Amino acid sequence: METQQDRKSYVNNLGITEKCNFTEQMNRHFPFLLGLTALVSGCNFLKPSLRFEGDIVVMNSTQGDLIVRAKNGEPLLGKIVRTENQVHFVPNLPFMAGHTYDASFTHSNGGRTTSSHTFKIKTAPPSLTALFPSGDTVPANHLKFYLQFSKRMEQGNIFRHFKLIDLTSGKAVEEPFRETELWSADGKRLTLWLHPGRQKTGVNLNLDLGPVLEPHRHYALEISSAWKSESGVPLKKSNRKTFKTTTADRSQPNPSHWSLTSPDHNSKNPFTVKFKNPLDWALLHTMLTVLDEHDNEVAGEIKIEKQETQWGFIPVNSWLRGKYRLKIHWELEDLAGNNLERLFEVNLETDPSPTFTGPQYIEFEIR
Repeated sequence: METQQDRKSYVNNLGITEKCNFTEQMNRHFPFLLGLTALVSGCNFLKPSLRFEGDIVVMNSTQGDLIVRAKNGEPLLGKIVRTENQVHFVPNLPFMAGHTYDASFTHSNGGRTTSSHTFKIKTAPPSLTALFPSGDTVPANHLKFYLQFSKRMEQGNIFRHFKLIDLTSGKAVEEPFRETELWSADGKRLTLWLHPGRQKTGVNLNLDLGPVLEPHRHYALEISSAWKSESGVPLKKSNRKTFKTTTADRSQPNPSHWSLTSPDHNSKNPFTVKFKNPLDWALLHTMLTVLDEHDNEVAGEIKIEKQETQWGFIPVNSWLRGKYRLKIHWELEDLAGNNLERLFEVNLETDPSPTFTGPQYIEFEIR
């Protein structure tokens, strides 16, 4: 009668290592012996395991191909990492909470191992942490909102989550947005444009549909709580920003009307600039620069306050006595898109093209 030791000796004579997967090697050497019971100490005789482990998929075999897909969906994009005894699938985008995923490993012998997993919702819900302009009054030809979220948000077909309500009439504004998704690099800030083709008088959309906003009315921008983060968790709550409109703003920002306050030397008190009207929140972070008397940029932190009507600059090092300059890039805009070089809305038939003038400068002194 054949003993366990006899079987072990037979298997060893085949050249199958004890560290390898016995079933795979036996199938490769002798496919007609599929029913042979493996008894070699140290080998894995069970069907190879395929499992979802955190944010990756792990297969305890390397001889085959691993594919991961959303339930009934297309294969996911990701990176295959092979180690000595395993294959890992690392998705380009994280698995989404509440979604079901299928993994399939096709062995080199033609066999297949599958696994399915539904990810639990563990993360805190995302929230809208800031919305700019922060004030409650905008010109009727206002152009942009900036929405800042606590987490990366789901992208693609997002405009179904927005509504603009004319509170004066009680009706929703039809087709108010420019449906182009403009995201920051970290995926947490969205630039939401009111359609410029409707906000600019005399162009087709403006003539056909009228402007998005009318002067001297009240509106509400609504963001639905159905919108999910990139990991599939809905917003903590719906959000609503109410605001009123003034007449359209058809004047350029004028630095000569700004008020500057210089701090004392040997301090880190802010250098402040006050504007007559709110300016574009995002551009205020990039279009103003403090230069020293050698025209070197001074390192520091920018703080935007008082509903985007005040710009503050806090230096990394204490202020030194001397002359400084505030460099103002011409692209700086107000809420209606007017910049230092030209108005957002011009009549191309009567208004000549602007002459590029470059940045403007305002000198100040630290005493």
